[in-house]
Amino acid sequence: MAYRHRIRPGPPAAPRRGAATLIVVMILFFIITLVAAYTSRNLLFEQRTSANQFRSTLAFEAAEAGLEWAIARLNEGRMNDDCTELDAGTAVSAPPQPSFRERYLSIDVTSGAITAVPPTAPDTEIAAGCIFNGVGWSCHCPASGPPAPVVAAYVGNGPFPAFWVKFRHNLLGTPARPHIVRIQVNACTRANANCLAFDRLAESGDGLATVWAMVSLRSGLPALPAAALTVRNTFSDGGRSATVTNEDAESSGITIHSGEAFGIGSLQLNSMPGTPSTLSVWRSDAALAFPDVVTPPVTTADNGRNRMFNAFFGNWPATYTAQPGVVVIDCAADCTAADVNAAVARQPGQPVYLSGGGRLTIGAAIGTAAEPVLIVTEGRVEFDAAVTVHGAIYSRAATWDLDGDGTIRGAAIAERNFTFDDNDLSIIYDRDVLLRLRNRTGSFAKVAGSWRDYQPGPNP
Repeated sequence: MAYRHRIRPGPPAAPRRGAATLIVVMILFFIITLVAAYTSRNLLFEQRTSANQFRSTLAFEAAEAGLEWAIARLNEGRMNDDCTELDAGTAVSAPPQPSFRERYLSIDVTSGAITAVPPTAPDTEIAAGCIFNGVGWSCHCPASGPPAPVVAAYVGNGPFPAFWVKFRHNLLGTPARPHIVRIQVNACTRANANCLAFDRLAESGDGLATVWAMVSLRSGLPALPAAALTVRNTFSDGGRSATVTNEDAESSGITIHSGEAFGIGSLQLNSMPGTPSTLSVWRSDAALAFPDVVTPPVTTADNGRNRMFNAFFGNWPATYTAQPGVVVIDCAADCTAADVNAAVARQPGQPVYLSGGGRLTIGAAIGTAAEPVLIVTEGRVEFDAAVTVHGAIYSRAATWDLDGDGTIRGAAIAERNFTFDDNDLSIIYDRDVLLRLRNRTGSFAKVAGSWRDYQPGPNP
């Protein structure tokens, strides 16, 4: 008899709960969360870094713009309080509107030392400044106090950077130097006095920058003439009894200095007391002759006239006239004293260059003892009245026939030939006048290697 074994089913298996899987998933989720949080943190950090870099760059570029702006203003003429130069239709007031350099700089006429104009009240700034309104710049050049540019309306959402410009005559306690001054520019991403002031402290969210450079006044007449009348080529008294005077001991009382031989004739020569007139002239100076030379390739220096010009002005003629601080007047159809005086009235402290080869007829006084004028002309000069020119006249004419009965008080220089055409003419050497021309006329330019992008001390 066969038996069958019945297999009874056991108890059901326990349900699979997935605890290990959940743990793994949670760990992965946590890791992903950390990665996402770290990535977000880096993104925020990069955003903040980019914003800071943007503000910093904006302030730096504004400061750089302020430095170049200040140098340009130094080479301009009289201006309004909004720093715009007087246009042709605006009359010069009485007293005249000061130029940028007159507002902020004081130049010693003897030594050439340049100092910043002191404040009218203690603990006040004397500065100029501008603010960007989203489209253009609005500026203010006050005679005293901090700048406060007027902005009619801002365009866009900003930021609207601003800068202040200040002049400092010394650097870390060093004394003032002849012909050199320091320009410092502070810039900020907003027009706030606490951010722009030169004793400022940084505030949260502001982009700050400071740049400065030394600038030098490149003199309009760096080399003083050695005589009352300097003639490169031939000199003739024209049979006249004109007067040439030099009683200045520092120039040895030289009345006439010429590159060629000449006779005194009937001239009236006045030198230092006790000096015979025959000993007051300097004839046949080979160093003054400047003959033409031929040296391949042909250059500007081959021309003797150009070399003499360079000896007095430190530049070749084309470079000299291209300077921003030189007033060029077209005199092809002749000019008068009124033309020169009008230019000088608007552009004080700048040499006047008369191009075109026309004649300059002087029928009115030009310059004063305190404000002499440097005139460089491509033509001849003559007087139409018994008036005085305070300054120096340099003529590039083939022959300068000086006519009339006027007076040149300073010095006269003929690049080629010279002749007196009147008995009542007078040329008087005046060192004070020439020093004023050397130390107060010319163009400002940045000194190479002087640029810095930091402030040396809190308020040096």
